[in-house]
Amino acid sequence: MPKYSYTAKTENSRTIKGTTLASSQEELIRNLRSKNLFVVAVKEIKEKGSKVSISRFSNLQGKRASVKLYDLTFFARNLSTTLSSGVTLLRSLEIIAYQAESTRLSKVLRNCCEDIKSGLSFGEAISKYPDIFSSLWRGIVHVGETSGNLPFVLDKLADYLELRMEFERKIKSALVYPAILVGAAVVAIIIFLKFILPKFVSIFEEFDIVLPLPTRIIFAASEVFSKNFLLIIIIFAGLSALFLSIKSKASVRKYWDKISLRLPVIGKVIFVFYLERITSTIYILLDSGLPVVYALEITAKSVGNSLIESSILYVKDKVREGASLSEELRKVKLFPLLVSEMAKIGEETGTISDVFQKVSIHYRKDLTTRTERIIAAFEPLMIMGMGIVIGGIVISLFMPLFKLSSLGG
Repeated sequence: MPKYSYTAKTENSRTIKGTTLASSQEELIRNLRSKNLFVVAVKEIKEKGSKVSISRFSNLQGKRASVKLYDLTFFARNLSTTLSSGVTLLRSLEIIAYQAESTRLSKVLRNCCEDIKSGLSFGEAISKYPDIFSSLWRGIVHVGETSGNLPFVLDKLADYLELRMEFERKIKSALVYPAILVGAAVVAIIIFLKFILPKFVSIFEEFDIVLPLPTRIIFAASEVFSKNFLLIIIIFAGLSALFLSIKSKASVRKYWDKISLRLPVIGKVIFVFYLERITSTIYILLDSGLPVVYALEITAKSVGNSLIESSILYVKDKVREGASLSEELRKVKLFPLLVSEMAKIGEETGTISDVFQKVSIHYRKDLTTRTERIIAAFEPLMIMGMGIVIGGIVISLFMPLFKLSSLGG
């Protein structure tokens, strides 16, 4: 009978290691699970030869360094599938690390394997990488490990990530045409200022006429742009980098988060975006079995806006003291009445997670509609703006020609 070494976790996350005889790896896993143990790794002990981990043969060709939403969705779905099929956590991570398209995610998963071998739980292992695994990920994994139902909660997480990925794909697809228009307008203006207008300047200098004011203005702009082209690009890049660097500071971020919600037209869209994220996150956490207080805490950390984050944390503290979630949401004027009223219905019927799911679907549809309307209004405005700018430049160039024609006559 083969001999196996195993690593497992108890319900309180204590690591247990040992060796035992079993007819097969599947039988050993069933025996360990019958003892309410979460199986981390199982390996057959052989006297001769050794089985090399598949992660050592990771082929990096055709892979990329960044970790995208697709990579995390792929990871959640595949980890849920392999664990549900009886594959150990350690082996599942090794397989997914080999298959991952992101080299960084692949490396992180291999590091997680080493951490788990050293005695850390899966949740503790991924907590070392908060830039990849958000507070939502860490909360979901904690629920799964505590309840012993990690495959189920990961499946829920994968459903949520796939939904978000599809939603973001629709938004990005809708923004493609406006982005092309903006790019075309910028390129056209640069070509006029850098290449076309300087040639007209040399032509008009041969004639002894006073140029009209609009013509002098665009010629002056062309001269400044042509002589300082590289400097303008450097200044623009420097200002962009400076903005991104200071935006991450707490004081600036707090001010920016507040201003962004009050921007004309798009401020409401940004707020609906945050409402959709809040309600979706609360739903997935509550549906996974997390208590309301912890669901609010994780949601606050993952919302991405300091003003809304502080409001959610305030509600969380009140709920922890025994207050009603719906009442506290109603007191915070930032949240619409729909959220608090639906939360009240969920509390009364005991279906609060289902209620937040319905609210999240509502805000997702609302956000899609608002975005499509703004884009539909932006396209003709952009075309009109391009026509005014380029048409103004062309008219300014023809005005001296009209003057020369009248003098010649």
